[in-house]
Amino acid sequence: MSRSPTERLLLAGDRVMDARGQAWPDFAAWCAAHAGARVELLLGAERAHCLLVPADLPLADEAALLGYARLQFTHYFGPAAQPWPLAAWQRCACALADVDLAALQAAAAAQRVRIVSLRPSWTLAAAQDGDAAVIDGDMLTWLHRQQGRLVDLQQRHVDDELLRELEGARIARAQDLLAEPGARTGPDFIAQPSRIRPLIWAWAAAAAAACVLVTLQAQGQREEAQRLAEQSGVLDRLARPAVAARPKPPNPAARNRAWAVSRQLGTDWAALWTDVERALPPGLQISALDLDRQSLRLEGQATDADALTRLVDRLTLQAAPGDEVVLTRLQKPDALDDAGGALRFELVRRAGGTR
Repeated sequence: MSRSPTERLLLAGDRVMDARGQAWPDFAAWCAAHAGARVELLLGAERAHCLLVPADLPLADEAALLGYARLQFTHYFGPAAQPWPLAAWQRCACALADVDLAALQAAAAAQRVRIVSLRPSWTLAAAQDGDAAVIDGDMLTWLHRQQGRLVDLQQRHVDDELLRELEGARIARAQDLLAEPGARTGPDFIAQPSRIRPLIWAWAAAAAAACVLVTLQAQGQREEAQRLAEQSGVLDRLARPAVAARPKPPNPAARNRAWAVSRQLGTDWAALWTDVERALPPGLQISALDLDRQSLRLEGQATDADALTRLVDRLTLQAAPGDEVVLTRLQKPDALDDAGGALRFELVRRAGGTR
């Protein structure tokens, strides 16, 4: 049995537009007239706010990128942006604003309509190098690509000055792109099924092997801790006087030191140092560093306050929930020729409960 063709709809303002130019009062009305259909939903810039994350930010994975984007959207749009659904693609993150995703899915399920994707309308633009723009109502999304990658994205209100600035670029209205053939890529608010199912068993085997390795490492650490405790007991006995009136209990301080050493064996010091190294922007000179599993202290000099601000932002992104990053000292030089006018600083990252 052949699969039904996929329709495209643009959620524009308070209406829904299809590829033939027909307007529908809402998505539920379209579903009622197209029971069992497949549909791609597109959103304009007023409903899909998008930003491009700077490439030099040390974000380890998609979760870190979305965490940074959440902070930016909340900063610009206020607390209302906190629960907005997010989607990521390459270094781009988009927030679904003023759209009830659950209501869309419920309307589709009632008529056996499958929502294939829910993407920003600018993803309809052809992925060619150079400038392109997609207009939705009074909003315009300006895109710039180099070597097939998106390197700049701006969402602005349409006016004559902006159109003159974009003279020579490929400009199209989102409604006119609905009928364009070909698949498009970009941020998608609908989770896509995995296309690499044959690798599931390989992933499961790798996970099982990792669990075995972790178990062996834990056992090795327990044995090492026991060995250190025994050595501590031997050293404690050797440190006792040759003649003693009565036996002394084991030295608790030595035992505590041994357990403290054993706990440090499981710490990934290379990863902790790499995180700090990635957070250091240009223009900083470190003179002292104290690092353990729960805290970090940095001393050094900075050429300007912006470098310190970027360092604080990057360490905040790396911090665990409840941790805080505090600039405890910022000192200007006593004279202009002192260290080239650099700012002296001390910065501390510590657990939220630590004071």
